[in-house]
Amino acid sequence: MIILNESQIKAWDAYTISKGLSSLDLMEQAAVSVVEKLDILLGDEDQEVLIICGNGNNGADGLAIARLLVGLEYLVDVFVNLQGEHSTEWKTNYERLLGLDKEYLDIHDSWNPEEFEVSSSGTIIDAMFGTGLTRPLSGLWNEVALWMNEQTNLTISIDMPSGMYVDKSPDGEVVYADLVLTFQCQRLSFMMPESEPYFGEVVVCDIGLSDTFLLENDIRCFELDYYYLIPFLTERSRFSHKGDYGHGLLIAGSLGKAGASILSAGAAMRSGIGLLTAHVPKSLYAIIQPAIPEVMVILDKHDEYFTGLEIPERIAAIGIGPGIGTHKETIEAIAQLLNSTHPVPMVWDADALNILAMRPDLFDKLPEGTIISPHPGEFDRLFGEQEDHFARYKTASLESKKRKINIILKGGVTIVCQSNGVSFFNTRGNPGMATAGSGDVLTGVLLGLLAQGYSPEFASLLGVYVHATAGDIAADDVGYEALIAGDIIEYLGDAFEQLRNEEPEIDETEENG
Repeated sequence: MIILNESQIKAWDAYTISKGLSSLDLMEQAAVSVVEKLDILLGDEDQEVLIICGNGNNGADGLAIARLLVGLEYLVDVFVNLQGEHSTEWKTNYERLLGLDKEYLDIHDSWNPEEFEVSSSGTIIDAMFGTGLTRPLSGLWNEVALWMNEQTNLTISIDMPSGMYVDKSPDGEVVYADLVLTFQCQRLSFMMPESEPYFGEVVVCDIGLSDTFLLENDIRCFELDYYYLIPFLTERSRFSHKGDYGHGLLIAGSLGKAGASILSAGAAMRSGIGLLTAHVPKSLYAIIQPAIPEVMVILDKHDEYFTGLEIPERIAAIGIGPGIGTHKETIEAIAQLLNSTHPVPMVWDADALNILAMRPDLFDKLPEGTIISPHPGEFDRLFGEQEDHFARYKTASLESKKRKINIILKGGVTIVCQSNGVSFFNTRGNPGMATAGSGDVLTGVLLGLLAQGYSPEFASLLGVYVHATAGDIAADDVGYEALIAGDIIEYLGDAFEQLRNEEPEIDETEENG
């Protein structure tokens, strides 16, 4: 599923209209698609529906939806504001509505909610402002939004919850929508934590926008799903051996943080790696070796933290950071590692990122293609304090292209910004994964995939996807509260199997996107 910004959404509408479909006909297609969804959801011709219509095209959508619902014999109340400017499409749809049988329709042109005949079981539809909103709600519309948010009715927003922007954080009152019926593609706002308080579920309605637009434009933002991954998954030969699946090096752990190395190593082993060597301080040997007997262990000369190593031969990928600390000697060891000429893919996380933030000169030496996987705090330490998650995404997108690295910005929706300028938003995963060690597990998964020969760009996507899917399977078993990082490791196999057993059903929009 593609994700577009506001200017791209407007351009897609305009392109479709330029190809011969009138704006009014496009609006009718949108209304039909929405009403099909509403009829399934509400499923009762006696259902009471109140539709709040703004003065622009979102309001015109609401008027068309009202007309179609009346045709299905729903009991429809409509609020319109006859003051101010109205779009041509609004006027046409309003005239069409006026001509209907009033048995099922009541139109209100003054704001007096006490006149609305909507019971507590009725539905309120927000059709005030959609994608084009550029400023906070004010005056009448702010008053209406405040009233709507006080109601206990099911509330459905058309296109966007009124008061929400596509490309930036809300800065005023926003209608809370239990359900958003949006048009044709996902919106960037729906991927951002700042928008979370304002909507529940989002359903994308196909309104018939031109597929050719997607072919003729460079779309670079997508919602991550299995059909982007399946074609590139490798198959295993029955005659293969461990050497065919790569030898990874994990640099992790320090005194008191042995768990980070164990979690990362365990996740790498569960991700299909052939061989794994873990480099840990001396004091961790007796902990990690019995915990994961499949892993080879080499010891640092220091008892408590990382101070350097000679990279073993035939290493295919390196993962560094979980639990290593930020000791002075560790920082110098990181510098030496970056100054070496070992040309293998790498993933950097956790304390390795904190060290890069402390030493920007080292950050500038990251090899092309390197994966870094910061959480928001680590991201801000690396790139400077960000105003919000919209700003983090913009910065991550710019920095990944500039530095030719892959940035995985972890969060409720994890964003993968690739070195080629393409971004993916992973909506899998759950709040139970907000637990200590979850990021260490992701590092191990990424290392395991890199060692097997997957490109850093594909490993970033596959790693994020299976990590989140394993978390979802685990949550189904143990619940959010009880989920721990080790559970994610336990369900990685199920996540891979679920992915391999998916049967793609790609619609034309997604295929072209």
